[in-house]
Amino acid sequence: MILVVAVLSRTLWRGWQHGAALQASFDPVQANAQVYRDQLAELERDHRLGQLSTQDLDAARDEIARRVLEDVSNPSHARTTQPLAEASRRGLWAVLGGVALLMCAGSITLYSLWGQPEALDPLALKQGVDEDAQVTPEKLAAMATALTKRLQDEPNSTEGWVMLGRVQRALQHFDEADEALRHALDLSQDPNIMIERAEVLAQKNQGSFAGEPWAIIQRVLDADPNQLNALLLAGSASFSELNYRSALRFWERARETVPADSNDAVELDRAIAQARDKLGLPEIPPRAQASVEQNLSQRSISGRVSLVNELANQVSPNDTVFIYATAVAGSRMPLAIVRTTVARLPFDFVLDDSTAMSPNAKLSGAQEVSVQVRISKTGQAMPQPGDLGVTLTPVKLGSHGLNLMVRETLH
Repeated sequence: MILVVAVLSRTLWRGWQHGAALQASFDPVQANAQVYRDQLAELERDHRLGQLSTQDLDAARDEIARRVLEDVSNPSHARTTQPLAEASRRGLWAVLGGVALLMCAGSITLYSLWGQPEALDPLALKQGVDEDAQVTPEKLAAMATALTKRLQDEPNSTEGWVMLGRVQRALQHFDEADEALRHALDLSQDPNIMIERAEVLAQKNQGSFAGEPWAIIQRVLDADPNQLNALLLAGSASFSELNYRSALRFWERARETVPADSNDAVELDRAIAQARDKLGLPEIPPRAQASVEQNLSQRSISGRVSLVNELANQVSPNDTVFIYATAVAGSRMPLAIVRTTVARLPFDFVLDDSTAMSPNAKLSGAQEVSVQVRISKTGQAMPQPGDLGVTLTPVKLGSHGLNLMVRETLH
């Protein structure tokens, strides 16, 4: 605003100076004298042509002389220039003031309407960034609504359907997530989308891969025996069904396709070690085992879950026990989850990337989490009135030896 006002003011000031110079150079007496000289010349020409008598010429000369004397003796002509100059100067300052006021008021008004005034406040800006970084259920729901509207105009967007499926899955709307992924598969038979849908179907089935989820995995592996996501999910599904030999076979095949220095290699080595232990097979070489354990220890959480004796009569041995970790703030979708039964309490658990629900949301991506235990009579993933449980928060990644004692009913 200062720059624009300065440029306009300079232009107006120079224009006024030029006008003032012209005004100052104007002499009314000299101007009138030139008029009189022209009139005398015209009279003399008329006299030479015989159109004017000598007597009339003398009378006209006397009249012009008299008028010249009046102009020279009239003081009003000398005083005219200064008042005009002062009035012009006052008008100029009024114009400059009006321009400056209009520019400032107009710019501030337009910025307040279309700009971002909050960006001038560093504290407010930081708070806005922090709020945006937290993915809340409300924001996820708004994203789902926006994606749904967008897909009405762009129904052939495979990426849009996949994004909608992931958002609905994060909201634990598994039916809607399944429908969105089926739309995506109608447009593209991408094996990764197929595996993602198998995961959603398993979540709908309370973690069971029986039926269509396993059929999808097998169909992908029939087309590509080395499809990494299919091998990983097949191993996890087999392990959850206590079929450790099958899990070991799938994970070892996946391990062959993963670079030795990648994070996936570390997770696979640990999963393979767990499967071998369940089968009573020899441990992997100590040197490699030490490397695996060191890396996994820093990116996992472990501890023991137990139930106080006072609540033992409120549960049955077959009641489901969910042990899971969620982000401290934002989405409540579990980053890692383990399921067992009351009959196996006290239960030693390990939460890591091998127990993640989604390859896009892993425990290793968080620094602090909330570790929660919930005992469900219905076996449903969604909390129900009367469930027992306990929550420990915040828990740093790499924490071990946690003691989670279920002492109360969740509300």
